[in-house]
Amino acid sequence: MWPYSRTTQIEKGVFRLYIFLDYDGTLVKTKEEDFTTMYFSKLANKMNGDPDHVAKLIMGIVMDIARSSDGTKTIYEQFLELLESRTHKSRDFWISFFTDFYIGEFAELGRFVTPNRELIDFVRNKNAKLVYASNSVFPRIAVEQRMKFIGMDWNEFEYVVHMENSHYVKPDPRFFEEIILKLGTLPENCVMIGDSEVDKACEKIGVRFVHVEEKEKWMKL
Repeated sequence: MWPYSRTTQIEKGVFRLYIFLDYDGTLVKTKEEDFTTMYFSKLANKMNGDPDHVAKLIMGIVMDIARSSDGTKTIYEQFLELLESRTHKSRDFWISFFTDFYIGEFAELGRFVTPNRELIDFVRNKNAKLVYASNSVFPRIAVEQRMKFIGMDWNEFEYVVHMENSHYVKPDPRFFEEIILKLGTLPENCVMIGDSEVDKACEKIGVRFVHVEEKEKWMKL
């Protein structure tokens, strides 16, 4: 049973194409591992810690959420609870800390990001509904910054995934199912453009997957 009230009805007899878009390696050409390295370097500097230690802490929390999420709490709530328990610093401290980080140091990472302009231009001109379906490991404030990095705007998307509105992370198929239920559509009306196996997990619920390198396929959508 879903932990939120369903307010939309499943579309019947109406076809609207929803294009789900991954971010790292898809909407941007920058390799995810390169961005992640820079991200943890910035974060560790702000925390006055070692990048490897900080990465182990944060990634450990994300992995634990992926293994144990039962859908009763958002990723954001789970993340704050685990971070508080493992650092012995309060929830309010971390909310303030990350808000300041994403407005400040994180914004500086934009200069290292290379947009996939060809894909962005294509989906903008396609008669379809766009869904920002990057993994739910960033809060809304960070997602807003990541959109700015590639010159896109929140209002270009029918739905945007972030920590505060998600209860699962990829490759859990429920990550995709939750989006579909919130959109009030059907899996066969959706296609996921991504670059990895975690994106391809969408196929487990009937959503078509197209690899970002398969240009000839997504150009025919």
